[in-house]
Amino acid sequence: MPGSAFRIGEAARRAGVSPDTLRYYERVGALPKAARTAAGYRVYSDASVVRIRFVRNAVRFGFSLKQIADFLRARESGHPPCRQVRAAAGRLLDEMDRQIASMTDARAAIRATLEQWDERLAATRPGAAARLLDTPAPRPAAIAALSRSRLARR
Repeated sequence: MPGSAFRIGEAARRAGVSPDTLRYYERVGALPKAARTAAGYRVYSDASVVRIRFVRNAVRFGFSLKQIADFLRARESGHPPCRQVRAAAGRLLDEMDRQIASMTDARAAIRATLEQWDERLAATRPGAAARLLDTPAPRPAAIAALSRSRLARR
């Protein structure tokens, strides 16, 4: 139904997000401020829902909301941001490649540590402490980052 207008709950449902997400998108500039009724309720259009879905797809790709807002502002001012979008996506890929390399190093370090622990366990009589964690293990940056992220979630 083109030209329809609906409140935040319906717009959120149609876009597959929460009303809080819509409010946040407005605050950061990824979504224009919604029109308001005389009673102060936000009113959204079909075009708003399309824009919200666009933003969600761009977020899933890896862009920040700030980047998305910048891209949209450029587009709306008549300056298609295609080259900036491509450059930013290239930086995302480069960062992902760095993370993969770091995780690969961490995996190798953990594998080597497990091999050392298996040797220690094989030389330890049953019931005796092998004291696996008393010996510092190799600690590549990726393992440290994983440990920090686990601590942050607690």
